[in-house]
Amino acid sequence: MGIAHRVAAALPESWKRLIKSLPGVATVRRRLYGHPRGPQPLVGGLRPVVYLPTWVEWDVMPQRPQFMVQAFADAGHPVWFVDPRLSRERVEGDRIHLVPNLKTVPAKHVILLVHFAPLAALFDLFEEAVVVYDILDDLAIYEPDEKHLLEEATVRFHHESVVERADLVTVSNPLLAERHAGGRGEALLVENGVGLERFTPAGTSAIELGSHRPIIGYHGAIAEWFDFGLVKSLAELRADWRFVLVGPVYERVSDDLLGLIQMPNVEHLPEQPGDRIAEFVRGFDVGLIPFLVYGMTEGVTPLKMYEYMACGVPVVATPIPACVEHPNVTTSSDAREIMGHIEISLSASDEDRDRLMSAAAEASWDSRMAPLFERLEELSLRRV
Repeated sequence: MGIAHRVAAALPESWKRLIKSLPGVATVRRRLYGHPRGPQPLVGGLRPVVYLPTWVEWDVMPQRPQFMVQAFADAGHPVWFVDPRLSRERVEGDRIHLVPNLKTVPAKHVILLVHFAPLAALFDLFEEAVVVYDILDDLAIYEPDEKHLLEEATVRFHHESVVERADLVTVSNPLLAERHAGGRGEALLVENGVGLERFTPAGTSAIELGSHRPIIGYHGAIAEWFDFGLVKSLAELRADWRFVLVGPVYERVSDDLLGLIQMPNVEHLPEQPGDRIAEFVRGFDVGLIPFLVYGMTEGVTPLKMYEYMACGVPVVATPIPACVEHPNVTTSSDAREIMGHIEISLSASDEDRDRLMSAAAEASWDSRMAPLFERLEELSLRRV
């Protein structure tokens, strides 16, 4: 499912009808999500963090937004994560409020954590808000889903004004700062990381994986950047290996996947709840990152790279820059070379796996987010 389709799927049918009856993006969003009327934060206390609604769901395929939100909560910030698919409010842990609308969200002195620029229409609902604009992907990732949207609903239409409005711009990869941070020379690098409390070699493996080995695994979105041709070649070269792909399938590539899983040693398992993904990773003998290398993926730093390593699973990838630069990842664009890398990885020693886990430990989300907390303190923006 594409990004625009995910946004649309987040809305109940009554909201979709309301959209058709209201003029203008800003008016639609104000009416849909209500006005924040939550508790006023205390003077001197940490600012509440608000994650405005997108296609991201708290419990489904956790990615950078969910981990950043969790890191804010772990650092003491109360958090409101807005998701209109929820039927009621619930609290996750001690500080994360999962809410279906803005009605219980604090209205003043919040930190708005935003990565989807069209949400700028909601900024003026808050008083004295700090805007942290996180550029987590190349903007080109949105374009296939925006072909039939009005210009005012696209990411690029809003992006530059949000960069200018933001109190702090963060990027997941240095290349994204060069391409999309505009004149913001102070754009802060907050690299992708791993939730070490979740991704660990200790624990059970997913029963769905069965016992036949070896398993060359992939978890994550199966989208237009997935190299179907490469995986097909690998499966042809090694009919004795199982290639297991776990994750949601974007509509535009559903036929490509259907063709791939006709092969007897290629399997697809659907998108899993976030708290189960580590079970699948633990069951992989090698973690594969088969991305096409082009403009959009050049700025990608895959979370799965660290998640594989944190579970002690060797990583083999195509040569996207972030993987090439990592000393614990082997890369190639040639199927036979990748096959050789996988063969070596299947013989990884306990010492090799310990080295992978140590490398992942250096990429914990706590350590990745430390520069952001420090910058907010320096700017006197972290507290009320």
